[in-house]
Amino acid sequence: MIMTEDLLDDSQVETSDTPAEEVLPRQFVRIVYAKTESIKFISHHDEFRLWERTLRRADLPLLYKQGFNPQPHMQFASPLGVGITGERELLDITLSPPVPLHELHRGLEAKLAPGVRLVSLSELDKKPSAVQNLLIGADYTIIIYAAPEEIEPATIEERIEDLLTQETIWRERERKGEAYTYNLRPLVFELRYDGYDTANEEHRIFLRVQQRSGATGRPDEVVDSLGMDDYARTLRRDRLYLADAAEDVAVFAAYPVITQQQIAGKKGTGRSLRQEYKAATRKSPTITPGGVGMRSINERAGDEFA
Repeated sequence: MIMTEDLLDDSQVETSDTPAEEVLPRQFVRIVYAKTESIKFISHHDEFRLWERTLRRADLPLLYKQGFNPQPHMQFASPLGVGITGERELLDITLSPPVPLHELHRGLEAKLAPGVRLVSLSELDKKPSAVQNLLIGADYTIIIYAAPEEIEPATIEERIEDLLTQETIWRERERKGEAYTYNLRPLVFELRYDGYDTANEEHRIFLRVQQRSGATGRPDEVVDSLGMDDYARTLRRDRLYLADAAEDVAVFAAYPVITQQQIAGKKGTGRSLRQEYKAATRKSPTITPGGVGMRSINERAGDEFA
């Protein structure tokens, strides 16, 4: 019997040691997009799914990694915190086979979810480095929704000046489930009051921070340090700066490079707040968040038969 494979020459048969994804050429594309107010409360996981579905619905040949649970070749520069919008967010994708940029732009525009705005597309010459590792800084606009009589511009300027004159502003975070403290102040490079918009009743504050691995300034913590966390507000990331862009490097040449060691504080117990609570309740079963005594399941179950 003649098998189908016998009718094909070697050039027509794909061998097992040649993965299918390597047969077709690849195209590396950087998407610049805006994440607007209407979707600012979605998580990064949901945003990842949003973009994956958009690319699939646009019928684009998104390349997937090999493995038991294949993941798409998609890299976000820096996930936005919940409640923060972005004007120029970066997403790198890999397509195979390549698609002309004008077709890619048209396909994305037609399938983008509400709340996402396409800013630009560009084709990269080669496979890019992990964009997360290239980050050096970011610009934010802090928008405080309040009338002048609620908080006067002079008061905001005084608080900004007070923050900038400090040498240490200790904050607490968690890394891999462990609590630690760090000094926020060196990560704040610029902070200024940009005025009051009468039409929209909003105060605007410009913020420039370092954004490097292990040493990133967060805008929400700056707002809290200013004592304005109780006001209605929006945090908007206007721009990300990358180490492989000459223009970005020139901007940040005016600032020092702050290392993780320079801002490190106490590690405390090395346990998260949740772990601290669990440890406390193990030692004293009567501790509860509201101060009410906690009894075992067996004790509570016994009430049913009393």
